[in-house]
Amino acid sequence: MADRIFSRPIVLLLFFGVATASLCTRVPAFAQEEAETENDPALSDSALSDPAVEQLLLKATGGPEALGRSIDSLARMQVWSAVDQLLSPLAENAPADERASRIASEIGTDQRVRISLATEVSEPAKQALDALFAARKKDLQSPTRLQPAIAKLTSASPDEKLAAYRTLFRGGEAASAALITEIVRTDDPDQRNACLRVLLEIDRSAGINGLRRVALYGTASASNQAIQALQLLNIEEVQIDLLTKRLESSADEDLRASAIRMMRQSLADAMDNSIHTQHDFGNVTAWAINAQRDGVQPTQAATWVLAFRDAADAASRLAKIGDQESSSVIAQLTAQLAYRVANDPDWGDAKNREQFIQSFFADADATAVLQTWTLPVLKFSVQSQNDPAAVGMLRMIDGDLDRSLANALLRNGATASVLVEAVDHPNATVRYEAASAIARLLHSDPQLNFAGMSRVEKRWQQMATLGNRPISVVLENRPEIISGWERIMNSAGYDARIVSTVASLERMIALGDDVRLVVSKREPKDASAIEMIDVVRRQPLGRDIPLLIYSPAIEIEGPEIIEEELDQRTEAQKAFDANLPDQFGVRGGIASLDVKIERSLLYGEVDRDWTKKRELDLQLIGQTRWADESLRAGLIRSMPRPSSAAGLYELLLDSRRREHLPSLTASDRVRYRNVALDALDASQAN
Repeated sequence: MADRIFSRPIVLLLFFGVATASLCTRVPAFAQEEAETENDPALSDSALSDPAVEQLLLKATGGPEALGRSIDSLARMQVWSAVDQLLSPLAENAPADERASRIASEIGTDQRVRISLATEVSEPAKQALDALFAARKKDLQSPTRLQPAIAKLTSASPDEKLAAYRTLFRGGEAASAALITEIVRTDDPDQRNACLRVLLEIDRSAGINGLRRVALYGTASASNQAIQALQLLNIEEVQIDLLTKRLESSADEDLRASAIRMMRQSLADAMDNSIHTQHDFGNVTAWAINAQRDGVQPTQAATWVLAFRDAADAASRLAKIGDQESSSVIAQLTAQLAYRVANDPDWGDAKNREQFIQSFFADADATAVLQTWTLPVLKFSVQSQNDPAAVGMLRMIDGDLDRSLANALLRNGATASVLVEAVDHPNATVRYEAASAIARLLHSDPQLNFAGMSRVEKRWQQMATLGNRPISVVLENRPEIISGWERIMNSAGYDARIVSTVASLERMIALGDDVRLVVSKREPKDASAIEMIDVVRRQPLGRDIPLLIYSPAIEIEGPEIIEEELDQRTEAQKAFDANLPDQFGVRGGIASLDVKIERSLLYGEVDRDWTKKRELDLQLIGQTRWADESLRAGLIRSMPRPSSAAGLYELLLDSRRREHLPSLTASDRVRYRNVALDALDASQAN
């Protein structure tokens, strides 16, 4: 029988072919369960009876690494009930950091994302998973792990060097910071070069930026070491740092003169860029100098704040080479103050003021510093529209103030000083800080009289009644429309003030309250909308207020009209996106402007003729002053009347992006009210 079977090879081939096909088409139990689970998540519990799942659950008891591998495998199989079963106990009985790190080391990052997104996994289990990876990150970035790896970069053993490379690459930004510290501390050229090579491989841009910060702000020893490392790179972006270091000790006047002119221009460009930055709200990781000033550490900073920091860095380079020319010092102080307030809007307490004066003027008397530099810096800040710098300078006027300082800052003959004029600044925070600074100065000399005292008292009176919410002024006289706008503004967080004429709108703006938005119908009864825009923009207090001109709301009669309107809005949006403003805020670019018309309308006198109403056409960007897109917050929009606050989202978001100072908080409003009430009481008593 056997001879007959094996003598027929064709039959054998058919036999083994069928058997193989049967084995290949047989789906394992856990795979069947996975397919069923994808179709019906409620079936996931039945997967626990699968032999493969049972084996993985059993292996999970074999130690931290075994537990991590089981979680990873179960996540790949999408057996979420088993994943939850393994992770949930770790939420109540968290393992030690070392053990947690070992568990997380076996779980792939892709599986971590899948577990975090799985709705079948409980929240405590997800929190336990996050804790495991937090421990893993802490372990990878631990100095006790990174320092030995750095020491082995020059080892003669290739295996040790390879292990060191792996450790450092896993350390990320912490490894970069450790390498920078080693570069500026070591005296061994081979060790420095090895660290520099690894630093550039981990993150070239971050490594160079870290060394540049140490070169600029580090101790003398650390700065020299950082400069030596930067010299090895021989790249254009670090030439300014090398030039700064050379000018510190150079006696070549011709070289200093030409270099200082270039660095001053660099500061001016950086300041202009920071002021006109349309920023996003996201944060990025950037380097900050550490407390010992011999290394860097990662920190979170807003994207637009980094533009102000670039200007402060340019100012620091000029200060480092000893540029003491008056106009240059004013620009340096302005850039430094702007960065501090942009980075921390609450900057300006006693400790901040003391540190600032000490860092720039050493042991100089604070009163003498304020007498010399307050008005020039404040004037430069206002002229350049650098609101953060103006706020910083105004907050410097505090502490132990004497009569001589009050007399120097407030008296300017028959004209109001820059400080007094700041109480009518377009930005609410700036004008309130100016009024508060004047109140502090008058406290040191209550009998002082100066030009513009009535303007200051009016600002105090307005501050004393400052509301709890920002204000939006609505120009409308139809009751049914007014009620709708009041509802929309209330939901948007604004206190709606209703006016019926352009003249009353002008008076409302002149009060100087915290007006954040002006809304007007297209045809006010005493002027046209385009004349209303002119009225608002002519007032300093209305320069940066966003303006919304609305037309009647779209009437919707049926599904066909709804679809038609949506299509129209889509096309309008496409046309708008294709013609976005450039970096100067002008649609089509600066080159497209009619220079003669633009210059005369923007800076010349325009007669106000109430009898001839001009048509409102906001599409002629750059051809009329009213259609200009402000570089700051003063946007102009024309749109159908929205039905909810969501319709104002783009306008408010775009306006906020153009401001570098946040809106007033509740505590700010209370503080300004108290300052104003105290100042009014003191002025009446005198």
